[in-house]
Amino acid sequence: MKNRYLILASIVLLIISCEKDMVNPPPGGVDASVDIRFPVISLIGSSSISIERGTTYSDAGATASDNIDGDITSSITSSGLVDTSTPGTYTITYSVSDAAGNSTSLSRTIIVNESAAITALAATGVLSEQTPAEAKKTISGKWNINNSSKSFNTGCEFDYIEFTDDYYLMALILDGETVSAFGSYVLNEDSEGNVNSVDLNYNIGGSEIVIASLTDISVTMTGLDLFATFTVDLDIPEAAAFDSCNSLDGTWDSTKQDPMPQSYAAAETSSSSLNSPTNSSSNTYIDSDTHVLLINNSWELKTVTSDGITLSAEDFLFDDGEPDEVFCDENYENCSPPTSVNIQFSAYGSYNFVFFGSLYGPQVEPGTWIWIDEPGPKRFYVFGTDDDPEDYEIITISVLTEYELIVTNSDGDVYSFVAL
Repeated sequence: MKNRYLILASIVLLIISCEKDMVNPPPGGVDASVDIRFPVISLIGSSSISIERGTTYSDAGATASDNIDGDITSSITSSGLVDTSTPGTYTITYSVSDAAGNSTSLSRTIIVNESAAITALAATGVLSEQTPAEAKKTISGKWNINNSSKSFNTGCEFDYIEFTDDYYLMALILDGETVSAFGSYVLNEDSEGNVNSVDLNYNIGGSEIVIASLTDISVTMTGLDLFATFTVDLDIPEAAAFDSCNSLDGTWDSTKQDPMPQSYAAAETSSSSLNSPTNSSSNTYIDSDTHVLLINNSWELKTVTSDGITLSAEDFLFDDGEPDEVFCDENYENCSPPTSVNIQFSAYGSYNFVFFGSLYGPQVEPGTWIWIDEPGPKRFYVFGTDDDPEDYEIITISVLTEYELIVTNSDGDVYSFVAL
């Protein structure tokens, strides 16, 4: 009898409990005691994505389903942002709840890497059959121009021309001295979207003009060597002081200089020729990440510290309040010195100091550099343009990030730069 009463009491309590739940159902009208399973979120695409700095990121999203509610993708909310201009690890979290209040979440990781790509080093082809993106890879690099088959009465000859992703440097030898033209370049397209010419821009006293146009550019490979032929039409103004080099109009051939080993480690090695031990081997102590950080930026000088005194870049370009004679000697009438200076390092062992703000337009001081392959701090040699093997400095890197470069020269002077 006692057991019968206990069973009856249990039935009564269960009925009361059910009535209470029906009077106060859970949000959405679904009984949580019945629907206790969490929804399922599925990512569209990979759970971890790596992209390069500066690229565009478009998130693929996710889908969600529930055992009772079915497809609840439209109820997904997401949180988190990706700053593609700043390297780092970012997280996007997707969350969703079903009608019974069961919620779940899932995350995707996006890694923004410092750009490690150097424009392809072994691209070949005819520019008139290539798009601008393809043509930029084809002309990228340092091309030593062959003068042996030509004679000149003007005292001017080509040395080399180098193309980076954004700039060119054309080095000429005039009366035994190196003169350089520096600036942006434009890949001109025909009606089919292929490149029919390359214009070289040059700044003269605040205005930009085209001083050379290259056509009929073709790059071929023989063995491990790259060769280019091109026709150049020069229009150097008298104000540039090397206008006698206009006589160099014509068709030329050139050989591409070998880049540093670290460049091969970081480049898009689409050519099988780059897989040889000679070309693909990495430097022992200078890693390709350091190499890429240094050469993939243009660096603007901010301060110079010498003998415990720190000067801004603009003050450094003056001497006791007067224009420094380095930039304003007796050959410059009413001279206005430059107000800022940038430096670029290339994968092909050249560097360019470019002084801006002068009345006479940008002035370029080119040189060459090479890593010092030894243990210890990252160091490199810089050489001038007079081919004197004794004319060099050792530069030591104390800070190198994607934003900042701080170096010390052989005299202990400290130069700080910021990336442009």
